[in-house]
Amino acid sequence: MRLLIGLHHLELGGSQLNALDLAVMARDHGHHVVVFAVYQDEIGPVAEKVRAEGLPLVLAQDDRENQGFLPARPAVARALSRIVAKERIQVVHAYEEPLILDSFYGPHLRFGTPLVWTLYGTCVAWWLARYPQLIVGTRELADLAAPLRTQPPVLIEPPVNTDADSAALVDGAAFRHEHGLGTDIVAGIVSRLEPHMKADGIKQAMGAVQILDDHRLRLVVTGEGPSFAELNAHAERINAALGRHAVVMTGPLADPRPAYAAADIALGMGSSALRAMAFGKPLIVLGMRGFAKPFVPAGAEEFLVGGFYGYGSGDLDPAPVAASIRDLADRPELRAELGAFGRQLVWDRFSLKAASATVEDIYATAVDHKRALGRRMWEAVRVATCRTASEGLSDAAKDRLRPWIAPLFQRAGRG
Repeated sequence: MRLLIGLHHLELGGSQLNALDLAVMARDHGHHVVVFAVYQDEIGPVAEKVRAEGLPLVLAQDDRENQGFLPARPAVARALSRIVAKERIQVVHAYEEPLILDSFYGPHLRFGTPLVWTLYGTCVAWWLARYPQLIVGTRELADLAAPLRTQPPVLIEPPVNTDADSAALVDGAAFRHEHGLGTDIVAGIVSRLEPHMKADGIKQAMGAVQILDDHRLRLVVTGEGPSFAELNAHAERINAALGRHAVVMTGPLADPRPAYAAADIALGMGSSALRAMAFGKPLIVLGMRGFAKPFVPAGAEEFLVGGFYGYGSGDLDPAPVAASIRDLADRPELRAELGAFGRQLVWDRFSLKAASATVEDIYATAVDHKRALGRRMWEAVRVATCRTASEGLSDAAKDRLRPWIAPLFQRAGRG
């Protein structure tokens, strides 16, 4: 097959890295694969990773300011259409909502090119086009989105490349030496640093280190993003208050595996949490609104259903995070036990090889299900109208209407 894999941006993050892993696997299985990506002011580091894998990369600049009332970005949609025509692409696999819309209003609306979409966020917009095959990362999200789709969403939990993400292949000693960590107990976070989902949890972890004031313990934060300056300033304030370099901000790593390998305790969410578990690290799952909870066998089902994430009450008190870190820091045998449990779970359930086989089956099915122009046009009008209406509603109004929306649009759009 001739495939286009679309990345919504080129910053280091779980969605982009998962997409790249699956693209490489598809290429290695004999498919023709082109990677398409959008950038804003600068081209992010994932571009070099794509090129290093020997995959062709086509770039388009984000023109959101020219979007107006259109659901898609005109220049991005046109760029997608051009490369689809030039490369005779049979299936477009777009990741995350902005590029999903571009792919629909670009090559799908124009040529009828079959689409596969992946959303690894925490919700599926009710107004999205209903018939493209949708892949989501949690069973909970698949169940919630199913009434809005003409075919059930496919669950593919964020895959982990267990051939590469392994403590047997990566030595964290050099990372520890570079950052002066010595034999300290390292609590590690590897994450894109952004304000909406990540910054509050990272601040809680920093506050936990300040509460503990344990000279054995260091918090190491690896990553970059729009919240870096704010989080770095917060780390400096905590270090000044404690009189030592208790919080280390390393900045980004093109290959973050040494940071995972160097940690004794991992904190994180989503794909980063799973990668840490692949390295055999005990995990504290972070989320939004103050959510933080250790990953233990008795509570595993919560995360296996809802994803390695969560929503708290809004209380950002770092004391619960501090208690979880203290428990793991004081009990090396517990760290080993939980690390072994998490590693085995990742190997058994989150293998990249299994995910790749499922995705290839989805591509094969998508190629055989093209939509007529009239059907595409009707769906394009519906998406644009409903999206515009949705943006004018409050969150409370959306919650009240949601039970009525699903059956209405399900009846209207089967097939």
